[in-house]
Amino acid sequence: MKREVKSFIHARSRTAKKDSETFKEFENKLFFSLKEIKNFDHLFSLNKTNILEIGFGDGKNILHQAINNPEKNFYGLEVYQNGIASTLRQIKLHNLNNIFLIYGDARDFLNKLKKPILDYIFILFPDPWPKKKHWKRRLINKDFLFQAKNSLKNKGQIIIRTDWEDYDKDLAKAFKTYEVTQNYNLLGSLKPLKTKYENKAAQEGRELFTYISDLEN
Repeated sequence: MKREVKSFIHARSRTAKKDSETFKEFENKLFFSLKEIKNFDHLFSLNKTNILEIGFGDGKNILHQAINNPEKNFYGLEVYQNGIASTLRQIKLHNLNNIFLIYGDARDFLNKLKKPILDYIFILFPDPWPKKKHWKRRLINKDFLFQAKNSLKNKGQIIIRTDWEDYDKDLAKAFKTYEVTQNYNLLGSLKPLKTKYENKAAQEGRELFTYISDLEN
């Protein structure tokens, strides 16, 4: 396996030959490793709406958004190779040129952004780490929101959704100093597709919790 492909792989997964070939085809074009990105200037445009989805999973939402909003740029951040590879193949199938996928950790990504460049950050049903001993691994807390705030343009927004009640309690604490709305319809054409987690929550009768904020105090 070539070094540049191996470096993109999450420790908890293995790369199939087909996926390796996909990574090589799109490497440094539509697919980037965060560890190897020294400068983001060539990825983001100040003249366009830049939308980041953290943990895009199977890619259905980010693909839908990119197809239906061709004038906007979409960036997907993920740590699992299967979702990245399959989404890259769909990008090729639909001949999209406004979507870019990045392998890496969300905190590291935000740390590398040196100026406000994002208009929207979507985090749809982040890993809830349901066991109490693992709650410290949850992505979203006060410090993370401060990172996100520094990466958002004026009036940029972060959108978070979860179906875990105890995670909602953490989110409520993190957003305590920010004005928040739960009105998903305000997102217009950027309103996300229903994810498999959202559908499962509805089937099981669990409440959905939504946080939309520009992170202005």
